[in-house]
Amino acid sequence: MKEIVVNLHECKHCNSSGTCKNGNDGSSCLACAKKNDISFWRQKNQFGLLCGSCGGIGNAEPLTERMHNRTAPMLAIYLIISLLSIILWAALNESQFFSELLVFSSTIIGSIVGYYFSNKGN
Repeated sequence: MKEIVVNLHECKHCNSSGTCKNGNDGSSCLACAKKNDISFWRQKNQFGLLCGSCGGIGNAEPLTERMHNRTAPMLAIYLIISLLSIILWAALNESQFFSELLVFSSTIIGSIVGYYFSNKGN
């Protein structure tokens, strides 16, 4: 499987502490209160809430890196599910092109599964 390297950067929102203090008088800001699922009426004057930007770890992963590391696996999952549903639809409707769809889909699904479960990295 492809080894994913994550570049974490110092969270500027909480100054790498993991606790938000950007509200009035050192309280947590409204964005972090909302991220921590605090009800609307109790969002003000909350102290010690986890930082909503970094999740409380003090280091944040940029959005572009998160998207880069998750796009290919999500696309593979979507492709496999859609191909399996096309095969199921063709089988239930007794399509005359079932054999062609089965060969096409199984080749692509086999390539995806082979890529993600190969041991070439070990």
